[in-house]
Amino acid sequence: MRAPTEYGAVLLHTGNGQYWTLNPTADLVLRVMLAGGDTAAAVRELCSSAEVEPEAARRDVEGLLAQLTDVGLLEPAAPADYSPDREAGTAPGVARPARETGGTGPEQASGPRARVEAGP
Repeated sequence: MRAPTEYGAVLLHTGNGQYWTLNPTADLVLRVMLAGGDTAAAVRELCSSAEVEPEAARRDVEGLLAQLTDVGLLEPAAPADYSPDREAGTAPGVARPARETGGTGPEQASGPRARVEAGP
């Protein structure tokens, strides 16, 4: 479950009860993914809303998606299908949110670093 906050968003893993906080940049990336975007779409959105170079944005997006996958908030991508050069919306191997039942909000990215933190 996702709940927007003035500082990004809070995620609840309904399977294990853990809370995670996302800064506005990480929440932006997650919202792109929830809207059906892929890594390339998230990188483009991050670059257009924050002063960040495409390579740094790509590393941050991929790192965030890996973190969210590791903790079970995203379903893993099929490794054989992944290609970083693939166009937005067509890559079948992109990690997808496991499920979203919370609302979405108008928060915008405020910096290049996507960050997720665990809560009790």
